[in-house]
Amino acid sequence: MKAINPFQTVEYISPEYFCDRDAELQQIINSIDNQRNLTIVSQRRLGKTALIKHSFHHLKKRKDLSLHYFDIYATQNLAEFINVLSSSLIGYFESKPEKVLGQLIKLLGQFRPKLSFDELSGTPSVELSLQTVAETEQSLAAIFDYLSKQKQRVVIAIDEFQQITNYPEKNVEALLRTHIQMNDNVTMIYSGSNRRMLVSLFNDYARPFYQSTGFLFLDKIDPEKYKAFISKHFKKGGRKISDEALNFILDWAQVHTYYVQEICNRLYANGLSNIDVTEAKGVVLSILDERTPLYQVYKNILTVSQYALLMAIAMETSIEKPNASAFLTKYKLGAASSVIRSLESLETKDLILFENKQYALTDVFLMRWLQRQWKV
Repeated sequence: MKAINPFQTVEYISPEYFCDRDAELQQIINSIDNQRNLTIVSQRRLGKTALIKHSFHHLKKRKDLSLHYFDIYATQNLAEFINVLSSSLIGYFESKPEKVLGQLIKLLGQFRPKLSFDELSGTPSVELSLQTVAETEQSLAAIFDYLSKQKQRVVIAIDEFQQITNYPEKNVEALLRTHIQMNDNVTMIYSGSNRRMLVSLFNDYARPFYQSTGFLFLDKIDPEKYKAFISKHFKKGGRKISDEALNFILDWAQVHTYYVQEICNRLYANGLSNIDVTEAKGVVLSILDERTPLYQVYKNILTVSQYALLMAIAMETSIEKPNASAFLTKYKLGAASSVIRSLESLETKDLILFENKQYALTDVFLMRWLQRQWKV
């Protein structure tokens, strides 16, 4: 069997390849044990999905729990949400006795379910033919009624939960909140990357989900723990990475999980016995060169003002007041009102984020690429 590259960037494998998050793991397990709903919030690619799967890995031997995870980022309406939810349940029960799977299919029979299997993974999925608002709401009610009758306590983790605010249906939040609130056999874990939207969803008095969940705001991994994790896996693979290289990687990638993992994955794949900062710098340069055609497109799809602002924020790494006169003057950005409009547009396009009272680019590689363009 081919050895696994220990620095994964796509899928959770096992605790062996997962760095730290012990306190966060205990918070999730404690919430589940005590039937408290929980919302996990973090920047994109900081590891929230892997953390949920890591938690489920630790809980999967518990016979009193049935664990379900699904991502709704690609869903456009409530019917698609229900199809993804149904597929998650089918995926869990397909390894269970045939009677249980049959019960679930029978439950959804009136909605003309179409069961299919992925050609490569064999994972089952179900598509319901929901043609009216009434059928959509009835199917959701039927699913939660079914979950309420299970002997096991049900844990449902929904990734990118803020997506429900984009659905065209007016009553999605109220409908979901009602079914979840009335079902004492289901514990919810919500997660997402849009802090403002999620906080508003759960902390706005006028909204149905108001104060219905606790919060876990995911921060970056402790640099010293991350260095120990990286060094350990290089050593297990018969290689050695220098402290200077480790410090460079974490600083350059801003200790952001995905970008650290991507760099280390490539360094490990190179197969060198000794890795110093020269090799680390070579890898990051190759990543930026590889992405140049992708990043060059931004100059064409953004307005001149938007691109200039993106470049300016990248040069500062982060900025608290992008409308401050010193910042505007330094980068020749023009009027503050124009900058604010560009800022809003870049945030809508998910190119920048506002966190900890600072604006910064969402993509660390893009930030570093833009910094190099400034110097060219």
